[in-house]
Amino acid sequence: MTIDDELAKGIAAVRAGQRELARQHLQKVLLTDSKNESAWLWLSGVVETRTQKRDCLQIVLSINPDNTAARRGLEELAQSEAADFLSTFEPHRPPAAPTPPPAPAVAPTPAPIISAPPPIVGTPASFDEPPAEMFQPLPIELDQPLPGFGFAPMVTEVSPEPSAVASSPTSNVPKPPQNLEAPCAFCGTPTQSTGECSNCGTEQTFDCPNCGHVLDVRENWICECGHSFENFLTPERKLDRERLAQMYSDRDFPAAAVKQWKAALPTSRRPQLLHAAIGRVYDNLGLYEQAEMHYRLSKQK
Repeated sequence: MTIDDELAKGIAAVRAGQRELARQHLQKVLLTDSKNESAWLWLSGVVETRTQKRDCLQIVLSINPDNTAARRGLEELAQSEAADFLSTFEPHRPPAAPTPPPAPAVAPTPAPIISAPPPIVGTPASFDEPPAEMFQPLPIELDQPLPGFGFAPMVTEVSPEPSAVASSPTSNVPKPPQNLEAPCAFCGTPTQSTGECSNCGTEQTFDCPNCGHVLDVRENWICECGHSFENFLTPERKLDRERLAQMYSDRDFPAAAVKQWKAALPTSRRPQLLHAAIGRVYDNLGLYEQAEMHYRLSKQK
């Protein structure tokens, strides 16, 4: 089977909603031709995470800087991430009451109903631009690292009914325990199944700053990747939030970094540096109003 045949089958699978099958065909194309612009563009619509989608679109632009579909997809990703980040870390501002539209003088003529074309099951006539709905935002996952594309392994034969569980890149990620009745790892107060100690206020569940897997320090201080959470404790066994935030930032976990920097502000000896770091995160997300606020705070004595 030629590259064009694989690409055609991948595009047809995308249009038919067969995401896993589409990934398999498109990855086979890229295994042979790593600079295939069309394959990267269509693959961006069927990957699992925002990080993978961004990687695909950036590769398209590195191959062809004039690809408008890839540029539009990156712009929509940035807008979506900024909105989600703002709603998570800044106070909610209720929107202004919408102005009711004036009543139409004449009843509008109903638009004709146009039925959608059936999914393409054969070879498409051309490898044209993917549909706009491929660039709809994926669920927020700002705390994910950037280790690479994380695609599923290549397969020798394309399975007609791939298993979603077996191919999921997050199927082996450990989940936090639901009913863990253990004392706080920092002060010893019983915490039951809550994620925060009622006595010292310290969280008990974190994303591993090395690999992103969920880590409950009441149960295990060492992640399955081998990274020890003990590295982020002071000699008095208190959480060094500034050091933890810096590693989150270095590993491209912006939301987790901001969360720890903000928690460290009340007791920090250098709050100006923390405000400056938080401002840079907002700046990178295009949240210029919030970035400017933290930049101003970083200049106060």
